[in-house]
Amino acid sequence: MSFVLFICKYNNGRSQIAEAFFNNLTKKHKAISVAGSLVGKGINDLDIKLMKERFGVDMSGQFPKPPNNDLLKNADRIIIVCDPKDCILIPKTYIEKAEHWYIPELEGRSAEEKVKIIEDIYEKVKELISELDK
Repeated sequence: MSFVLFICKYNNGRSQIAEAFFNNLTKKHKAISVAGSLVGKGINDLDIKLMKERFGVDMSGQFPKPPNNDLLKNADRIIIVCDPKDCILIPKTYIEKAEHWYIPELEGRSAEEKVKIIEDIYEKVKELISELDK
């Protein structure tokens, strides 16, 4: 079993979606998402609605979580999902476990734009699970 940590700046969209897909697609591994430098106030209602209606994934119980050094230490993989120009930094100790997925910010986008970004997250998560299952 692998433990994956998804991180984005606010933990109110992209990392939450990645965590929801990951934990919905596999029971063999576990994922959690956390905020980077700032913790968001909540997950966008439209994002929750799109995940439920278009992808059949209920993430209504999820909420932004602060970073935690124990999570970084215990993660087998750390996936950073924000824009590299506006991204969080993790301690150098964990850099070997980290990889970066550039996922555009969801905030301020139309429902159709969000769906395209969410589909991209879904594909990346499926690839990650396939890689972990090898």
